[in-house]
Amino acid sequence: MAEIEKPALSATSTSPKRSGHHNIPKSGVPQYGTSICFHTLTPPNVAVVGGCPACRIGVLEEEFTCSGICLALIFFPFGILCCLAMRRKRCPNCGAAFG
Repeated sequence: MAEIEKPALSATSTSPKRSGHHNIPKSGVPQYGTSICFHTLTPPNVAVVGGCPACRIGVLEEEFTCSGICLALIFFPFGILCCLAMRRKRCPNCGAAFG
């Protein structure tokens, strides 16, 4: 059998030349204003109830003040209310006291 030679095609001969259409890529698919959007995901802020606002590691513990305990002993029935009202919160990690 005789082999048939195919003529070599150049890149310019396969794409039709059109006047005014200079931005057609060689794939033949025009790109009409493609845009790329980047969405960054931020981790949610987790608020720990009772967490230390100073170091953000420790958990605040409540303790009674010395004056609150003295008031509770001296003014027994009403002093307990004073003792409960005079509690302070302290971080065991950094030692900061609040309240």
